Amino acid sequence: MKKTIITLCALLLTFSFVSNATSNEEILDILTYNAQLKSAFQLYKESDFEKALPELLVFAKRGDKMSQYIVGTMYLNSQGSEQDLLKSYAWLMVANEQRSDEWAAPLNMLNNKLPADFLAQANIEAQHYIEDYGVTAQQLKCRRTKTLGSRIKTHICKKSEVKKGYYFVSNPTYLVSN
Repeated sequence: MKKTIITLCALLLTFSFVSNATSNEEILDILTYNAQLKSAFQLYKESDFEKALPELLVFAKRGDKMSQYIVGTMYLNSQGSEQDLLKSYAWLMVANEQRSDEWAAPLNMLNNKLPADFLAQANIEAQHYIEDYGVTAQQLKCRRTKTLGSRIKTHICKKSEVKKGYYFVSNPTYLVSN
């Protein structure tokens, strides 16, 4: 009986340690996160698309709406890769969880120009992206807000702090190339 209790306690302790290690691997301090994101945006601004795309993909997969939008337009415009309308559509759908009228333009264009059978497949792919990289999966907070000096309301989604000074992030070593 004592042996069983000791074994059970050892297993629980091991599970607790593994569980804690996993949760720590899924957080990143905000300063590091923002510095890496700024670096990815800088590569894009400098038109270094081959380097920018993989960097922005990391943040798109972490739920950053601007990164998702840029990645969607990069796949649409053959920037950093061959044109891939399926990936473009899927990333633009995820980005549009933020409900930006400006961001809807390329998505609307794709909806108007692509054949119905392709759009059906693209919507299925987009749902997978939303499940993996969307607001719920990446623990974002969304709210309606006004732009300073304007009556226009916008819908903004941002990372939430899961611990003071830390964001939830997916472990980038396990991310597949999308």
